[in-house]
Amino acid sequence: MVSTAACGAYHFPGEPPGGTGILSGQVTTVPCAVIQPAPLPASKPGIQPPCGARTLPGIEIDFSANGSTVTTRTDSRGFYSVELASGTWKVSFKGYLRILSGPATVTVRAGTRVVANYVVDSGIRYAVGEPQPVNPGPPVGVPPPG
Repeated sequence: MVSTAACGAYHFPGEPPGGTGILSGQVTTVPCAVIQPAPLPASKPGIQPPCGARTLPGIEIDFSANGSTVTTRTDSRGFYSVELASGTWKVSFKGYLRILSGPATVTVRAGTRVVANYVVDSGIRYAVGEPQPVNPGPPVGVPPPG
């Protein structure tokens, strides 16, 4: 007689272990560079250092792994929290050019909390001396959302 027993902790090779963990953090955005109207020294032609970061409310964050995607959004102060299955997840921000600071992938282990803060490039560029938009409206000719 042959007998087998199941082991709840077993997982197939290449498959993430079971369980979930919590990933949370804050997302801010900066214009990546500021365009100068006057020439600068040759070491920094036309570019100033990035401006101060601003919180990013309502941005969609996508976490992808093993053919599935989990989506969350930041709250009104730019914070997010999401429960993810154990494993390594690729991080992307809908509508933003690139991650300037923060991990491009995060590893979540069952029963743990991981903090990942991000600074993303807004793609906005403006000339020095112009006021920075606090809450820019829609482009000319486009009605505000509604």
